[in-house]
Order: sequence, then structure tokens, then C-alpha cells
Amino acid sequence: MSESGKQGAAGDLAGAFGESYRTVVQSAVDAQQRNVGLAQDWVESLTGLLESQAETNRALTRAMESYVKVVDESLEAQARTNRALAESMESYKEVVERVSNLQEKNNELTQGFFEKVTGELQSQAESSQAIARGMVEGSQQQMEAFQKMLAEATESYTSLMNAPFALYQKNLEAFRQGEK
Repeated sequence: MSESGKQGAAGDLAGAFGESYRTVVQSAVDAQQRNVGLAQDWVESLTGLLESQAETNRALTRAMESYVKVVDESLEAQARTNRALAESMESYKEVVERVSNLQEKNNELTQGFFEKVTGELQSQAESSQAIARGMVEGSQQQMEAFQKMLAEATESYTSLMNAPFALYQKNLEAFRQGEK
């Protein structure tokens, strides 16, 4: 075979193999392009998913920050409420203590007042009794003096009334003694 025959046969052989090689290579290239397309689609899909997750995480972070802020504000409000309640309870306790002290003082004042009033009334009663006794004694003395004066007046009146009769009797006795 001549050189030109060899090249022609080799060319035919290469052409026969080339066509199937080209078909295989083309199939491989097409498969590779599909794989690259699938990989690109997968990367884009994964990127979209990751971006969506990142946005979701950012939204969740914002929500958590907002929640933490609300919880902090709520805790601060609760602390303020607790302080106000404690102050209110302390004030209430002071008011109750003051009212209790005032009631105790009122009781003492009332008791002192009634003791003084009772003492004064008792003193006045004793004084009134002493005055009444004095008046009774004075009345008795006055009554005795009046009775004595009345007795003396009665005696004087009787003597006055009896004086003419006594004079008559004396004169009668003197006359009788003169007759004797």
C-alpha cells in the first residue's frame, strides 16, 4: 500500500472513528452543558434559598431584637411598678401606723377626759353633799334657833298674857295677906 493509500485508509478510519468520536464528544459536551446548567440552576436555587434564609434570619433577628426590647421595657415597667407598689405599701404602712398612733392617743385623751370628768363630777358630788350637809346642819341650827326663839317668844307672849292675871294674883295675895 502506498503512502497515499495508507493516508486514505487512515483518513477513512479516522473519519469513521471521528464521526463516532465526535458524536461521543458532542454527547459528552451536551451532557457537560446540561450538568453545568443543572449546577447553575442548583447554585442559583441554593443562592436564592440562602438569601431567603438570610432575609428570614434578619427578620427573625429584628423580631428577636424587638421582642428583647419589649421584654426589657416590660421588665423596666414591672420594676417601676414594683418600686411604686413598694413606695405605696411603705406609705400605707406609715399611714396605718400614724392612724394607729392617733387612735391610741385619742383613746388616751378620751380616757383621760372621762377620768377627769368623772373625778370632777365626783368632786362636785362630794362638794354638793358637803354643801347639802352644811345646809342641813345650818337648817337644823336655824330650826333649833327658830324653835328656841319661838319657845322664848311663846314664853314671853304667855308671860305677857299671864302678866295681868299674875298681877291680879299678886294683888289678891297681898290683899289676903293684908286681911290677915
